[in-house]
Amino acid sequence: MKSRLINKIISSALCLTATLVVTACSEWTEVEGVGVNNPNIADQNPELYAQYLENLKSYKDSDHKATYVWFNNSEKIPFSRAHHLTELPDSIDVVALMYPSNLAAYELKEMESIRKNKGTKIIATIDFDAIKLEYDLMVADKIKEDPTYIPAAFLDVLKDKVRDLYIDIDKYGYDGISIGYKGKGTLHLTQQELEEYNNNGKLFIGMIKDWHERRKDKLIVFEGKPQNLVDKSILSDCKLIILPSEDATNSYLFTYNVEMAKAEGVPTDRFAVSVTTPSLDETDTKTGYFSNKTRALTSAAQWSVAAHSDFTISGLAIYNVSNDYFNTSLVYKYTRDAITTLNPSIKN
Repeated sequence: MKSRLINKIISSALCLTATLVVTACSEWTEVEGVGVNNPNIADQNPELYAQYLENLKSYKDSDHKATYVWFNNSEKIPFSRAHHLTELPDSIDVVALMYPSNLAAYELKEMESIRKNKGTKIIATIDFDAIKLEYDLMVADKIKEDPTYIPAAFLDVLKDKVRDLYIDIDKYGYDGISIGYKGKGTLHLTQQELEEYNNNGKLFIGMIKDWHERRKDKLIVFEGKPQNLVDKSILSDCKLIILPSEDATNSYLFTYNVEMAKAEGVPTDRFAVSVTTPSLDETDTKTGYFSNKTRALTSAAQWSVAAHSDFTISGLAIYNVSNDYFNTSLVYKYTRDAITTLNPSIKN
């Protein structure tokens, strides 16, 4: 089924290429495993382009290794095509916005465009550890200024953050959420620390579980260390369990991260590892690369399609995907290559 859908998409893409090759060679911007993205295609051959989009959406509804990307949408006055959601490769399945609040008008328009036309889902992110770190730093700064300062209870702050997320989901029409939670080992915690840790985790996950019970139409994914969850029952509702692996220096560490995550109560049929694209800072030669200088994204895609005996890799997650826009030969080249590796086709 999947191969037939891919072939339909490729056939559409090849026909579109033939239609445009004479009149628009200089404007051709993309050929990927299961997608094309030329802003003039819809105008020059609307019927064929409509067929391509239908095949693309059918493909995304089929059983395949999904591509999730984290998109830095902090720039509200775009000055580069890399700031636009509509420039992302068509065959990306899910886009997680790193800044889900205070969206600009152009973001809302582009969210609706890729959702309606290409079947791409857009989700919001909420990260427990980021909320806790922000709170701890705020309290430390306040106490430094005023030793008598009494902070609001963290649980109250956490409740407000989760409720704000619910508001954003409804306000901006998100298709779901990514639940970020790494937590920590509890072996060396005191009894009081353990109780506080457990209460924090239970409240965070409990609020999201309660929301999802009422919003079954929404997609949820987990990113973090599932083995550290106090209540792991939410994982059975998660489409994907994403294991942060941006610091991996070789592919063996991907396997290690999976093995560490395989605690009791953690489903083993929906794992993915996350990697990041290289930094735009030319002096940073480590971010997005293994110790042998190969690209982590390329290696992660290859590892994801390899045979694994006791767990299933169901997709791949890419952080800071917009950095990959900037390539001399093809925009989002390495993202496209990874998608093709995950879901091989006759057209590359």
